[in-house]
Amino acid sequence: MSHCERSNLRGPCGGFTLLEMVVAIGIFAIIAVISYSSLDQFIDTRETIESRHEELAALQMTMTLIGRDARFMINRPVRDSYGDEEAMLLSGESLALAESEFFRLTTSHPDPRIGLTSRPQRVGWRLQDGDLQRVRWDVLDRDEDSKEYVRTVLTGVTIAEVRYFTFSEGGELETIDEWDIASSLPVGIEFLLTMDDGKEYRRVFAVAGSS
Repeated sequence: MSHCERSNLRGPCGGFTLLEMVVAIGIFAIIAVISYSSLDQFIDTRETIESRHEELAALQMTMTLIGRDARFMINRPVRDSYGDEEAMLLSGESLALAESEFFRLTTSHPDPRIGLTSRPQRVGWRLQDGDLQRVRWDVLDRDEDSKEYVRTVLTGVTIAEVRYFTFSEGGELETIDEWDIASSLPVGIEFLLTMDDGKEYRRVFAVAGSS
């Protein structure tokens, strides 16, 4: 009988005792638990980062759209669906806007159908049940059959505000909450968003066509 067969601690040569198997399984289980915990944490972190990235992308798109609308605002009044004149810029709860709409204006955007030429467009911004929506119409002077196109650009919004920059009679820059000057455009617009997590975002845009 060989030495390894006579040993009280080992079975046949190359084999393992029950104690060794239990220890090995225990070590493997500990490593598996640690690995699973690290993997689970990594997945949670990745999902959080992806979710945050999507939120930032949506926020960036929102600011791009509102900034483009504001920068290329033009002094062009329109006709509403009843044939009445509508100012080129409407804002504030006291003005005749659709429910949940807080901002409506005439702007100018490039039309890909006609090359680099820009054309006027009537757009509005609404806050409906936490969804920030951009509304546009294909025609400036609408009638009852004119179709509106609504696009949700951001969710989870609790407050959306617009403020306007203008010059006082003394030539000083001042901010007002509502724009009721039909004959001219503001020199700038401040756009503020408050999200349902309490975070606030603020951007200021110059109006290119102001004088």
